[in-house]
Amino acid sequence: MKDLFYRLIIFLNTASEKDTNYNIALFMANNFYRISTMRISELADACYVSPATISRFCRALGYENFAHLKQECMSFHADTKKFNNLINIPLKMMKQTPTLATDAYVKQVVKTLLQLPATLDWKVIDQVLRLIHDTKEIALFGTQFSNSAAIHFQTDLLMLEKFSLAYMDGERQLECAKKMSSDGLAIIFSVNGNYAIGNFKTLQYLRRSGCTTVLITCASSDCMHIPIDYTINIGHPEDGKTGKHALLTTVELMSLRYYTMYYPSLDDLQEKLVNRK
Repeated sequence: MKDLFYRLIIFLNTASEKDTNYNIALFMANNFYRISTMRISELADACYVSPATISRFCRALGYENFAHLKQECMSFHADTKKFNNLINIPLKMMKQTPTLATDAYVKQVVKTLLQLPATLDWKVIDQVLRLIHDTKEIALFGTQFSNSAAIHFQTDLLMLEKFSLAYMDGERQLECAKKMSSDGLAIIFSVNGNYAIGNFKTLQYLRRSGCTTVLITCASSDCMHIPIDYTINIGHPEDGKTGKHALLTTVELMSLRYYTMYYPSLDDLQEKLVNRK
């Protein structure tokens, strides 16, 4: 369900205010609790668009149609524990003793990070870094926090003179997957393995392309339901709610490792500049 809010935020943060989809996303964000009881014609009238435009927007969000989106909105309203899964901290503790809740959560994060040295397989990571260095066509995939980690990694790689693609919204990720060649490298960031939910088509296009696939996750390697060539395990399934900290730490370690292995020395950079003249 959180994916819907994430995708709405992406539209609002990246689309032009003149874009029809921006106006639909804006209305939904400000009137979310009304959507589950609205007919498609009512929503279309409220956004000054046609029902067909609403249907296309729903598909852009990853839903089959308006009825599918509406059903998920209904289930969200019916879930009285919708915020209980944010972190493993009792709500009563957070409400009454936030300092104690902070201590409990920090201990969970520290436990996950302390397990990381024994969890990370640097032989696999070095193979992936070699692929990143040697491959021209690289695309990073993820949703929510995992996508943020992917963009963080993309930025680090660019600073190290390695270009890659990492789109925020699902539609552009899908189009990217459609264009992948067998020589490409796709890296999927998914702490809990949930990327497969709502991104089935993207994964199928990656499979059909024949590109090399890498998965960075706390989940099992088969959670994507497509063949995965390399899996970088960052924790255990039970670490799902603290796994995002392990993911960010792993990404930063991978960036530093790439720097030590492949980034040219100052002398090499100066020689490259001389040769370009």
